[in-house]
Amino acid sequence: MRRLLDELRDAGAASVDEEVLERFEARVRELRRPPTRPTHVDAVEDREDEEAEEQLSPGTTVELGRVFVVEDAESEPTLRFDEERSSFVLEAPYGLERTDPPAIEREPLDPQSVEDLEGRHGADGSRPPHLPVTYRPELTEKVRRYIREGNDVPEVVFTPDTRYLFRDPSFPWCTAGRVETAAGTGTGTMIGRRLMVTAGHNVDWDDDGAGWVKFTPAFHAGDEPFGHAWGTRVVYWERPDASDGLSDQETAFDYVVVVLDRNMGDLTGYAGYRTYASAWNDGNYWQQIGYPGDLSGAQRPAFFSPGSIESVQSRSTAGQSGYVMGHFMDTSGGHSGGPYWGWWDDEPWPRVVGVHSVGASTPGDDTSGDNEAGGGPALSDLIAYARSNYP
Repeated sequence: MRRLLDELRDAGAASVDEEVLERFEARVRELRRPPTRPTHVDAVEDREDEEAEEQLSPGTTVELGRVFVVEDAESEPTLRFDEERSSFVLEAPYGLERTDPPAIEREPLDPQSVEDLEGRHGADGSRPPHLPVTYRPELTEKVRRYIREGNDVPEVVFTPDTRYLFRDPSFPWCTAGRVETAAGTGTGTMIGRRLMVTAGHNVDWDDDGAGWVKFTPAFHAGDEPFGHAWGTRVVYWERPDASDGLSDQETAFDYVVVVLDRNMGDLTGYAGYRTYASAWNDGNYWQQIGYPGDLSGAQRPAFFSPGSIESVQSRSTAGQSGYVMGHFMDTSGGHSGGPYWGWWDDEPWPRVVGVHSVGASTPGDDTSGDNEAGGGPALSDLIAYARSNYP
């Protein structure tokens, strides 16, 4: 590098910025450094669970419901307590004119947005001291269905289906939750204090904004132990059009970060992230979470482990590299946006390396018939930008 700088100066390029060259050198050293491998899932799940270190403040509140009404509404809802059923009932006069939740702002990124950001290749998560830590979620129901060997199902499940349903408000399982939009339901993960990452095709895109987004961490059959939050902004590289399926280009960038209206991560904690490296291919390092339509009608979360990424294909847009990460982990409608995460060393949080995108149109045993996640440097840059600008 220094030799190159000297040659450029000898050739008359006296204005070469040495600081820029030093940053370039540091980047090259980083790329040449062998990536640290994640811990094998079996070793992670054998760890002893950890108890909560302190109690949550008794004054903490969560949002359990909201009614959107027109600006000039002449009446308002009321809350009453039903003693017979020991429940609170939100009531409104018949004819109260309601409206859809407001659309949220959208923020497309460009390469200049992420230059010189910290955490471009990964950053820590946050384990809240008021929550216990478990390394495998508590099973509530195993999958009880038989798929004849050699047969595939529309949900792109590869026999045998080893997912199970769970209900576990401990960390980190509570960082994953159900995403609701006008386009349907999916899965998301807390990735910052008020940041949630999900699939881009979960968003109800329109010409003016991105529709509304509601996120409920640890949602389970109507129960909301942490309440819910609403999106205010969506940050992204590309807007996928899933109306006719997703191309590899769209899958490679099929992730967005939604800025929420409250610091939900103070309650749930949040996952870390790391840029995926192809050196990790074929390793059983990964756990996956989603709200499957086939197993629970998107009402309860499902867990898959152990899983491996089998192949990586790189695509680019605006100077950014995104990955199509092929695998044979079981997924179905509702898993979209769910995390693929792994654990490193003794860290008390997992790190997201990918976001579930699509299943194969014709399932098979090669890259043309696999399920796929989106990830790569562009995912890390997206999260780094969101953490820097919306802490």
